[in-house]
Amino acid sequence: MPLRPGDPLRPGDPVRLGEYDLVARLGQGGMGTVFLGRDPAGTPVAIKVVRPEFAGDAEFSGRFRSEVRRAQQVPPFSTAAVLDAGPEHDPPYLVVEYVDGPSLSALVQERGPLTGPALQQVAVGIATALTAIHGAGVIHRDLKPGNVLFALGGIKVIDFGIARAFEATSRHTRTDQMVGTVSYMAPERFEPQFGTDVTAAADIFAWGAVVTYAAIGRTPFAADSAAATAVRILTQPPDLTGIPEPLRALVDWSLAKYPEQRPTARQLLDALLDGALSPVRPQPPAVPAPNDPPPVRQPPRWRRAALAAGAAVLLAGGGLVAAHQLSRAGSPDAAADPAPAPVDALTGILAGTRRFSIELSTGNRYFMMNTGKQALDVSDGTGSQSQFVLEPVGVSYLIRSLATEAYAGPERCLGVQVEPGADTNPVVSAACNPTKGTLFTVIDAERKDARGRPAYRIGSEYGWLRWDAGKRQSDVGEVGEARWAESYTLVDRGDFEPAPASTGPSPAPAGTSASPAAGRSKLIDADVSSLKHADIDLGVPVVITSPPDLGDPRNLEAQPDGTLQFTGTAVTESSRLRIQPAKVRKRTEATGNLVTIAAAPAVPGSGPPSCITDVRRTVLQMQPCVPGNPDQAWRMLPAGDFGLFTLTGSHTDITVDEQHRIVGEDGFTALAATAVK
Repeated sequence: MPLRPGDPLRPGDPVRLGEYDLVARLGQGGMGTVFLGRDPAGTPVAIKVVRPEFAGDAEFSGRFRSEVRRAQQVPPFSTAAVLDAGPEHDPPYLVVEYVDGPSLSALVQERGPLTGPALQQVAVGIATALTAIHGAGVIHRDLKPGNVLFALGGIKVIDFGIARAFEATSRHTRTDQMVGTVSYMAPERFEPQFGTDVTAAADIFAWGAVVTYAAIGRTPFAADSAAATAVRILTQPPDLTGIPEPLRALVDWSLAKYPEQRPTARQLLDALLDGALSPVRPQPPAVPAPNDPPPVRQPPRWRRAALAAGAAVLLAGGGLVAAHQLSRAGSPDAAADPAPAPVDALTGILAGTRRFSIELSTGNRYFMMNTGKQALDVSDGTGSQSQFVLEPVGVSYLIRSLATEAYAGPERCLGVQVEPGADTNPVVSAACNPTKGTLFTVIDAERKDARGRPAYRIGSEYGWLRWDAGKRQSDVGEVGEARWAESYTLVDRGDFEPAPASTGPSPAPAGTSASPAAGRSKLIDADVSSLKHADIDLGVPVVITSPPDLGDPRNLEAQPDGTLQFTGTAVTESSRLRIQPAKVRKRTEATGNLVTIAAAPAVPGSGPPSCITDVRRTVLQMQPCVPGNPDQAWRMLPAGDFGLFTLTGSHTDITVDEQHRIVGEDGFTALAATAVK
């Protein structure tokens, strides 16, 4: 993979640490030097080498190890993953995910302040990262524009949590050895009057300062020196001139002098995502005010003077590690903030309240997630298999397929199937859990399709979504600049109504596991009324036999390994089955004639019921019945006279060859059922 060039290694720089090769310098700060390295597989990583004086410090090694362990628990939501560490190594080092993208500070210095969607992306992305970091019990302590990187999939916050190992070591706990950057440090970092402990609220203060810098090109307490900046932080209100509403109100809330007056990261994120504040089509929502926050407690005038003097003495000695004066580059004239967009179908799609189809640029072809196929395909756009809904996760989205919305089984989302060493990675059906593989960004392509509708690019951590018409397959891969990525139209398909909260579905039988989604909605029987007039026995023990055309029919029965085949001719415990309506979320055309086929033991209650499960193509197994499991829902359709029918599962149409074996093609389909005692 191509890498952003760094500075060459200098004489005396290590060339290898543990199993990692070092190839270039990426930067240097108060805690050490950051190198570009490669792991044994050749994957690029960022390696922070700690200052040499910490080598051999047992107290530091212990705290460093503890903080690394905490940091590794942070989920990868807008954060760079902590991969490895060598706390006892000389020198100690930390290995993190390499993010190939510019920092916020570099971007603002090069292009000026951010506006519109770009500014919202920064605000939401950092709030998402802090929500994940604080949720793991970690405090960043050094949040600043240089630690906010722009990756392909969105914002990445780096260097979280490790600063505590430096501050907490006994010989480095003096006030002149605090780790941080003055412009982004909360008042309690300087003066116990505002709080005796550094908590997650200090990161919230830093969030407000970083977002201010992103919006107007300077920090809210900017002054001519680090000491003067600290004095303003302790004594003055923030200068937020130029920040657009409603973001300005949130920034002001986060910069409260006292930590208890600031919102949590979760409150910040909820407020940012409330309404139509979207990274693609922003619409300013009303920002909720804190519930009766305590009044701002300004110290008396004599106390403020003492704080100012103390701060000046503290900072004049140059003791703060990594303290520096931010350059105040002139801000170019920024484009006027866009007017609030009307609440239209596209806004609803991006807010996750409307269903949509993804139309390819060729027109009249749409992505489809077929429940019987693992990989993303294309179709003519009809049916729920070509419909999706966005679920916002920070600045990214889960793209949930509605192919199984009427079932009560697990929801399925688009996901990238990473294939090591490959240039491209297919898009497949995946569990709806926010991971690097399932989180996508939806970016305005700044162009129109043939019908004049806005077009969008869909990207992830691994590249941009593409469709290869020749190979008839989708993939995600690098395309160079974003402008070369394929674009798609989001076609509105109407309101999306999530399944209602459960009012108490029937409990799963003992010994079975509940479906992940089964408790989220009340389950009902599928509509099988048409089967009741087709001489098909429902609810009573039957044997299912292979097509009569094959001569001597054979019964479908479970084999010793749990799989099913058409084998015996006698009625046994392995062939007695019961056909019943399947459990679904709602009765629709898509769920009509769905049934489950369960074992019918001669002795009722002899054990937990098991159902025929479509494990994969042509592979059927008896597994514990789970109400609403789509792999246990079979579409049963009448096929001519005499009670014949077809069975279609999530992966398999049950057809058999002349040897009565279940095959994928060139088989016979019409099956029969006979009631037995």
